Amino acid sequence: MKAELIIDAPILDTKQIWIKKVIKPHFDHPFHFHQFCELVWIEKGCGKIIVGDYAGIFSEGELIIEGPELPHLWVSDDIYYKHKRNLYIKVYALYFPPNIVPDITEDSESIALFKRLLDKAQRGLRFYGETKKQIIELFQKMINSKGLQQMGYFLEVLHILNKTSEFEYLASVGYEHKFNSNLDLDRFNEVYQFLLTNFHLDIGLREVAQICNLTPTAFCRFFKTRSQKTFIRFLNEIRIGHACKLLQNDKYPIKDIYYECGYNNPVNFFKTFKLIVGKTPNEYRNHFNVMTTNDK
Repeated sequence: MKAELIIDAPILDTKQIWIKKVIKPHFDHPFHFHQFCELVWIEKGCGKIIVGDYAGIFSEGELIIEGPELPHLWVSDDIYYKHKRNLYIKVYALYFPPNIVPDITEDSESIALFKRLLDKAQRGLRFYGETKKQIIELFQKMINSKGLQQMGYFLEVLHILNKTSEFEYLASVGYEHKFNSNLDLDRFNEVYQFLLTNFHLDIGLREVAQICNLTPTAFCRFFKTRSQKTFIRFLNEIRIGHACKLLQNDKYPIKDIYYECGYNNPVNFFKTFKLIVGKTPNEYRNHFNVMTTNDK
């Protein structure tokens, strides 16, 4: 299936970069993919994100790159949809074609480094630490510049992203989307939107299968074929991602968090959390507090 461009980018079939500024009450794009690389800086806003087969959270200050044709969905937290006048998202998205470096240079080393970055970006990357700080500073310079000066900042961004080790992968190793039609995308968009809104409830398989007009058995097969994960695993990742967000605030007791995430059994919650995160909830909270302190 040809990648569908649902962004209003004026750089189709060109060798340009383009920065899109978004200030809205909340995210409103459906689950989609396109033929550009996309570097996203969340200056303001928080919510949940799906990148390939990854489901997690995003917070203010996030810096994430998504490779060409990598399906993704950004959804703001519930409170953003409740018409709170003081809440809004402010996002900058840098789009660039995957052939931009080979089109401006024949230097084999530069082309090889850029290709390596693209290969990594096919799983989606979340940057942190000093790298994130440097890229955001350059992002701000790109926003306020044009022409060769802007291109110079862009190439500096690529240079930093190429050499850094301050990132984490989002989608699984070897992830490759298998959406064969617009119907596939539409079905998954409806399922994902439903799960991201209702993950804290007791969700039945039959209820979700009905969204796609499929039997539970057919839905499970369809979901795993397209997403490369079982439905239960994916739902658990959404729930545990929300738990991670709550754990970042010390005011939430761990004994209360699992109810907020759709678990009625604390033993099941702790087991699933350790399986997905690799740490216990207490270990995650302590690790986050240490990382936050080091960033100050």
